[in-house]
Amino acid sequence: MDRRRFLALGGLTAVGALGSAPLVASATAARTPGPARGRPHWEALRRSVDGAVLLPGDEGYEAAHGTYIKRYDGIRPAAVVRPRHAEDIAETVRFARRFGVRPVARSGGHSFGGFSTGKGIVVDLSAMSATTLADGRARVASGARLVDMQDALLSRAVTISGGMCPTVGIAGLTLGGGFGMAGRKHGLTSDRLTAIRVVLADGRILLCDRHHHPELFWALRGGGAGSFGFVSDFEFETFPADEPTVFELHFPWAQAVDVLPAWQRWAPEAPEDLSAGMFVRTPDPAVEPQLYAFGQWSGPAAGLERQLDRFTALVGREPVRVVKKTVPYLDSVMHWAGCSDFSVSQCHGEGQTPDGKLHRFEYALTKSSFFTRVMSRDAVRTLMDRFTAAGPGAQLRGLEFHAFGGAYNRPHPGTTAFVHRRQRFLLQYLAQVPVNSPAAHKEGVTRWARDLHSAMLPWASRQAYQNYTDPELKGWRSAYYGSNYGRLVRAKHRYDPGRFFDHPHAIGR
Repeated sequence: MDRRRFLALGGLTAVGALGSAPLVASATAARTPGPARGRPHWEALRRSVDGAVLLPGDEGYEAAHGTYIKRYDGIRPAAVVRPRHAEDIAETVRFARRFGVRPVARSGGHSFGGFSTGKGIVVDLSAMSATTLADGRARVASGARLVDMQDALLSRAVTISGGMCPTVGIAGLTLGGGFGMAGRKHGLTSDRLTAIRVVLADGRILLCDRHHHPELFWALRGGGAGSFGFVSDFEFETFPADEPTVFELHFPWAQAVDVLPAWQRWAPEAPEDLSAGMFVRTPDPAVEPQLYAFGQWSGPAAGLERQLDRFTALVGREPVRVVKKTVPYLDSVMHWAGCSDFSVSQCHGEGQTPDGKLHRFEYALTKSSFFTRVMSRDAVRTLMDRFTAAGPGAQLRGLEFHAFGGAYNRPHPGTTAFVHRRQRFLLQYLAQVPVNSPAAHKEGVTRWARDLHSAMLPWASRQAYQNYTDPELKGWRSAYYGSNYGRLVRAKHRYDPGRFFDHPHAIGR
């Protein structure tokens, strides 16, 4: 069972494109909204935007209102607006202010905290999905899904750092940092940014970069989504796509006490040509977990052999199964997406494309911890015991480790808003049960994730990844943003002084 199936169990268009001209910093003047006048006048909004405005009862609303996580299907927005360009977003923001309706933006709808939905207006960016390329820079509209962006760029033999989930939206991925299988060599997704176009709370459309609105540009590179404005377009510096080698090394679960510390010593200190992770998963606590290291190598073949030999020497045992193949870059993207047997069009959620085959997440949740040191054997034993602890009903459980170091850690923690530049590795805790499960099963899987996360805190750094939204996380300001939080608050006061853009983990709360 591949990573995508585990999580999901239970092109180039003219719309939204920036065109071939480079982004230049400027602003579109705002029309100040008038005072609220009773109930929202939805027909007026329909007349003022080019995109669709879907209300409860309208054809298409039921398919549009849900996120990628079924857990939040019970939240029914007053309207779902699908803008076709930045001015549509601006008009929707002005409308929302005029009538006192809270808007939230949705790119891919993957927020585990449900922050991409609400009872007000959902600004669904999926109609703005273009990817264009000029002068080595990619211009990507904020509703593009990762697999479509990569397909478009790789048709021109270039790419950017990206994640592993094919249906994640580029906006959420980028604004929270963004790591993946090229990151130790090429940095975070947000590290590749050269410019951003964003709609502010007063309806202005700003183009910001290192020289124009630099504080906003700083904040949007790791400061999380939904705090400063709604992004319409990104510009990224690309790099040439190679033919990487992807690999997996499988070990028996009983050897985890040796394998996990060995991986933690090896992967974060390996050459930057290597990006690596470790996955632990089981479809049910009664089933022995799978344990395997995975990764991608972009250097000479002999170098990978030396690295894998070093890893197995640290483990002290040979893997029971090895998967290793050199492939075109798009094939590596599809491999990590769990879509090796699918077309790009099929590598979408059901309903996102005519032939999309991927299932939405059910009742899913996540937590995360960064670590600056290798886990002790006692820590690994605690992890193993808590991971396999009994619970009510069948529970999909997963642990996903990702090595940092390399280009991730090269910048100073204050260079961008992404503060996690001194971490050794990231651990994500994943859990899922069917959305129609009894309340006791949902409470059980939540308790399992909470207990495991708490048990690892003595060994963790107390930092957490802001894209793995965890509504239960106490001290999230420090965990997500550390020493950068004060500067983020100052940027919030400057660009959204009325806190119009808000959610439970918004900057300034």
